[in-house]
Amino acid sequence: MKHKQLVILSVLLMGTAFIACKHEGGEQASSEEHITGIQVADTILYPVDIINLDSTDKWADIRLRRLQRKRMINMLFEAIYQGNVKAFDYYTDEPFSPEDIKEMEASGQFERNEVSQLQFEEAWYLDTINNRMTKEVQSVLLAWPVYDTNGAFQAYKAGFVVKFENEGKNETGMAF
Repeated sequence: MKHKQLVILSVLLMGTAFIACKHEGGEQASSEEHITGIQVADTILYPVDIINLDSTDKWADIRLRRLQRKRMINMLFEAIYQGNVKAFDYYTDEPFSPEDIKEMEASGQFERNEVSQLQFEEAWYLDTINNRMTKEVQSVLLAWPVYDTNGAFQAYKAGFVVKFENEGKNETGMAF
């Protein structure tokens, strides 16, 4: 019985998390919107496919139908180029300068329009008084698909990590 209650609570929390992540309208969230509640996840990592690489997966098409992928990726790159956020090597955690990222992009080392997966690092907060769950994005990894010689998808290749300064914590964690 306890296991069933835990599963139901987990499903409700995940649903709340998805709703909490949605920010209506095109305007940026105010940095004055502080996170409230009790931290229920200090650091949680999870991948999110942002391009459906399987044409038979109709559910993925439905999940991604409202994602403004190109806009989001362009905003991340522009934030890096303007120095508003910092990019780091996934494997060494060494910082990349905006010029490093520009050079990698210009050389064809990666194509921004092919970013297919993001890996989020977040902290989660549950505010039961205000019936609200918020997530603070601490970093996001951009990843590209790797194909074999026949063009079949094999895996994702880690690109670089974008780390956010969360001093003025807002709902999105993206204070740029």
